[in-house]
Amino acid sequence: MARTPKPWFRTERAVWCVHFRGSMHQLGPHPEGFPAPRQVKGKWNAPAPILQAFHALLATPSTAKPPKVPDPPPVAGLTVPDVFDLFLEWCQKNRSARTYEWSQNHIQNFLDSLTIKRLPVDDLKPFHVQQWVDSKDTWGANHTRGAITAVQRAFTWAEKVGHITKSPIRHVEKPAPKRREQMLTPAEFQTLLSHVKDEPFRDVLEFCWETGARVQEVRLIEGTHFKSDRGRVEIPPDQAKGKKRWRIIYLTDRADEIVRRLAPIHTEGPIFRNVDGNQWDAQNFNCRFFRLHKKLGVKYALTAIRHSFATRMLEAGVDHLTVSALLGHADGAMLAKVYSHVGENTNYLRDELRKASRGDN
Repeated sequence: MARTPKPWFRTERAVWCVHFRGSMHQLGPHPEGFPAPRQVKGKWNAPAPILQAFHALLATPSTAKPPKVPDPPPVAGLTVPDVFDLFLEWCQKNRSARTYEWSQNHIQNFLDSLTIKRLPVDDLKPFHVQQWVDSKDTWGANHTRGAITAVQRAFTWAEKVGHITKSPIRHVEKPAPKRREQMLTPAEFQTLLSHVKDEPFRDVLEFCWETGARVQEVRLIEGTHFKSDRGRVEIPPDQAKGKKRWRIIYLTDRADEIVRRLAPIHTEGPIFRNVDGNQWDAQNFNCRFFRLHKKLGVKYALTAIRHSFATRMLEAGVDHLTVSALLGHADGAMLAKVYSHVGENTNYLRDELRKASRGDN
């Protein structure tokens, strides 16, 4: 699904930009006399002159060439922001919107940490990346690993296509990934839910608890995906994880009730929206769970709720292949590997072993 274009401020170049019709366009430098650029809840405080340039760009016919603000004076040699610009333009055209957004957020975070905004590629060293992630006290091992990967990937791509001869940060060490094994009992989930006062976030939490849906699936479900006569959500392959198979999310009575209420309200785009009426993003979820962490003393995530769903199903006696289908897995291998210690799956493997040892057919 296409993203709604929004102006954002490119710090290292001190210019407002927007991604529109597959390309990045500069809307101009920050005008004098306006509050400094800043981001609040994922939104930039674009001043009036920038918004005027933005709306003028949106109004240009699709066949016309949009107006373009002259680029800043060129510098000698390729810089770190240059590489990131080239990579993000390629990523926007050749990768999913979710991958592009994920890459852009990490890359911008890294650029903000550099003291030299137009750092030449030859001067970029592994310690720049290491100092960046070391300064993030709240990042866990998995988040740190993903952030380093996003930055490294841009330079690996630039090396492959010939923009640079060698990535200067290919040897930055990443922490080993940690498996998320956190699980909530029904009582713990109700405690969590009792601290959520707004309906939009409660809808997300309850839907995930009832269906085991992935985070990215909740973010993209639209009214057209809801098949009321079948009691399920059907996400086509081009929008589903892996881009190969339909993702079918089967609905309980409570999940069906939530979708039936939201689908008529949001007839276009995602049906799950935050309190501001915007599509949920990873930062929104992180902020909400961070606030809950302060209240409860325990840090949860939507992935923990999905894990809890799988565990509840297995402990209730549902066979592992059925649970795999409910989770949207291609086969039962993932479930057997991750949840082999839980419920029916353990009994199934134990019984098969005993049958084999007795020579039973």
